[in-house]
Amino acid sequence: MKNIYSLIIIVLGTMIFLSGCRHDDGRAGDYYYRTDMHDQPSYKPQQSPRDPVEGTVPVTGYVMEIEDSAMANRLQNPIGQNPENAELSRRLYNIHCGVCHGAGGKGDGTVTPVFQTPPDITTGRFPDVTDGYLYWVIRDGIGIMPSYYEHIKSDERWLIVNHIRSLQGE
Repeated sequence: MKNIYSLIIIVLGTMIFLSGCRHDDGRAGDYYYRTDMHDQPSYKPQQSPRDPVEGTVPVTGYVMEIEDSAMANRLQNPIGQNPENAELSRRLYNIHCGVCHGAGGKGDGTVTPVFQTPPDITTGRFPDVTDGYLYWVIRDGIGIMPSYYEHIKSDERWLIVNHIRSLQGE
């Protein structure tokens, strides 16, 4: 008798175990009682699954849309070049731009032996481009230059533009 109970328990346990191994799509008729990870909508990291309310400004502030260089050329530098912000401008340039463009903007940065030599931003066409264009290039990148959109804040980009202008004046 004891062996029969043991056999029944083993058979029932095996049936329960095997019933968990079958594929179940999580539906009972039109009702979904289970959703799997692969069936859910995907979002980028740190992205909210809900769209923001129309007309609201994000916590980080308004982000100006710049579609192309023509739109960038119309931008005006809101941060004036003055002795108070010159040191900060120089520091920001050296941190973010100096490794490629060099401290003097001549394209002789420390990484140039390894990568393609960047242009000399003190000569050629660069003194003739607008501040807005330089801001746009820093923000969105161009050619092999990467975008610094997520690394440099808007006002810091303008300060870097001011430092580039001071390098062009030397």
